[in-house]
Amino acid sequence: MLSDLRMNGWRKRIGYISPSILETTAHDFFRFAPTGVGIVGITSNIETWGKDHFENALARVVKDATSLSTRKCDYIIYAGVPLLVARGKGADLELISSMTKATGLQSTTSVRAALDAMDWFGIRRIALATPYPKEVQTQTVQFLRANDIEVVKEASMDVGFRVLQEVHPHQIYSFGRQVFESAPGAEAVYIPCPQWQVQEAVEALEHDIGVPVIAGDPADFWSAFRSLGINDRIEGCGRLLRSLSEPPPPGRRETQLRQAS
Repeated sequence: MLSDLRMNGWRKRIGYISPSILETTAHDFFRFAPTGVGIVGITSNIETWGKDHFENALARVVKDATSLSTRKCDYIIYAGVPLLVARGKGADLELISSMTKATGLQSTTSVRAALDAMDWFGIRRIALATPYPKEVQTQTVQFLRANDIEVVKEASMDVGFRVLQEVHPHQIYSFGRQVFESAPGAEAVYIPCPQWQVQEAVEALEHDIGVPVIAGDPADFWSAFRSLGINDRIEGCGRLLRSLSEPPPPGRRETQLRQAS
């Protein structure tokens, strides 16, 4: 019987660095991860939206990525959007370069994964719905615009940092729909942050508004799965994850081949 058992992540192992506690992400991952794909997580355990906490956490990211690389990970994700948008355009690419140089592994950040997802679908006009406080919201909008994304409408629920996980998916659904419906011409809704339960609302929201929803955990792991050549059919978790098993959108075939090589 024991000879039939396989180790966690026998197929691929994804290293995940969270600025805060690992809670909703673990739930999301094991809901949609294909068989044999595992997650190895580490957290900076920040507890506020404060910039000093952000900088302290960013100072240890490369060290954390290096630690994950010793656990035989195949890919590294850094999940902190507010921490990177506070530093402005290019901060995500700089961090990705540093992680890759230190570990020899392909890497991404949540905000870069979201931008890549928008590019994958050919999206340039979005509605932005977040849980962020005012300063983080402003920085996020500025970062997106600096990366040639038009934010047609933006709004925030301004959720306390330590209660993000308590926001019910129905509330996120209603909020995302409201923001989209007040954003004429928006081609997608971007709902960042892996610390609240947005994944639970993605499929229903996409069904009702008719455009893609780019959300934290789905975009992060879509980027990892795609880079690692994982193209299993993932149903019930939104268009982005489902796209792994589908032909690329028009004009995206060359991008897909470069990413997979």
